[in-house]
Amino acid sequence: MTLDAIGGIIGLYGGLICGLIGWWFGRKLAKKNRGLDEFYQHIWKTARSYSWYLTIFVLYLLYSLNIFGVEMSVPMVLAMLTFIHIGSWGVIGAILTINLSRPEPFQISPIMMGITIMVISTSILTIIAIWMKNIWILFITVLPNIVGLYIALLGRKKALE
Repeated sequence: MTLDAIGGIIGLYGGLICGLIGWWFGRKLAKKNRGLDEFYQHIWKTARSYSWYLTIFVLYLLYSLNIFGVEMSVPMVLAMLTFIHIGSWGVIGAILTINLSRPEPFQISPIMMGITIMVISTSILTIIAIWMKNIWILFITVLPNIVGLYIALLGRKKALE
């Protein structure tokens, strides 16, 4: 067994153990402060739902990259999916907790949301196209750009009403 494999095993299971300890300790403190109520359940159920939407989007993105000839190993794909799913669940849950705890919720304009979707998707896929030296990957940007444009134009239409 190589040193890399040993480090991988330690990181994989060490991270799992640290995560479970943190989860258990956090729930213990939340229960002590009566923080495990319906509000908590609603926020984290909603965050999990949005996290699955993002995970499905990344799955389709990875399938599309595979169709265009990008070689990916199984551990690399699983690591990306795990990171996206758990990371987005945590970030979305934190945003919902902060947003729903404030007297006036933070509102993002649909125009800014649409522009953000278009800029981020185009930037990421341009970097991947340059890295893979395959210009055809840029055709994947059509779908997120249409979605971003639709969101931006729909928001503009509602703002004019």
